[in-house]
Amino acid sequence: MGSSTDTARYRLILARRTGVPTQAVRGHVIGEHGDLAVNCASSTTVNGRAVRIPVQAIRAEMAARPGRIAAGIGRVRSGPAAAVVAALAFVLGVTDGVIELSAPRDGTYLGMPLHFSSGRPTVCLPRLDAGEKRDLAAVEAKLQAAYHHLCSTLKEMSAS
Repeated sequence: MGSSTDTARYRLILARRTGVPTQAVRGHVIGEHGDLAVNCASSTTVNGRAVRIPVQAIRAEMAARPGRIAAGIGRVRSGPAAAVVAALAFVLGVTDGVIELSAPRDGTYLGMPLHFSSGRPTVCLPRLDAGEKRDLAAVEAKLQAAYHHLCSTLKEMSAS
C-alpha cells in the first residue's frame, strides 16, 4: 500500500503546486515506500503534458507528509484507509483503472502501477529515465537481500 499512498501524495502535491485538480496529474511512485520510493518524474504529466518536476522539493514535501498526517491533516484523501478502500474497489472489479500495489518482479514484491479491468490486474510500469531505473534496481537489490536474510533466519530457527 506504500506505493499507492505515496502516489496519491505525489499527485496531490503536484496538483497543488501546478494549480490543477488532482485528476489532471498522471504520475507514479514505485518500488517501495518512503526513502526507497522511486518518483517516476520523467513520465509524469499534468493535463496530458510533460512538466518539469522539482524532484528534490517533492521528495522533501513527501517526507514531511507523514508527520502532518499524524497531526490529522489529509488523513482520508491520501492515507492508508483511503488506499485500502481504493484497492478494494479495483480488486473487486467495482472500478477499472490504475493503482499502485505490491506485485512480483524478479522474485521480489515491489509497489508497481497495476491496471485493473474487471478485477484483473496487469503491471503497467511507466517509462523510466536512467536515474529512475538505477533507483528501482537499488530498491530491488535491497529488498532481495532482506528477503534472503529473512528466509535464512527462518530456516535456521526451524532447524533448531
